[in-house]
Amino acid sequence: MDNKEDIRYIYKYVSERIKLFRKYRGITQEQLADMTTFSKGLIGNIESSKTEQTFSLAVLYCFSRALDIPIELFVKEDITEDLKKLNIKTK
Repeated sequence: MDNKEDIRYIYKYVSERIKLFRKYRGITQEQLADMTTFSKGLIGNIESSKTEQTFSLAVLYCFSRALDIPIELFVKEDITEDLKKLNIKTK
C-alpha cells in the first residue's frame, strides 16, 4: 500500500517505525507496554502487518517518550540521515 492518500498508509508507515525504534532500543513489546499505559496486545496489533490498528497522537507521543526517539522521526518521510546518525541499519 503506497497510496499516500489512503489513511491506512500513515498507520502502516508509523507502525513500521514504532517497531523499528523499539527493536533498536532492544525493548520487547511487553517491556514497552510496561513503560507505557498500553497493553502488549495493543502494541502487537499496532506493529502487525496483518492488522489495521488505529491509534492516537497521544499513543505515539507515549511511545516516542518511552523509546527516547523524537516524535518527528515516526512521521517524517525521509529519515535516512537520521537513521545514520543513530547508527540504525534497515533492510
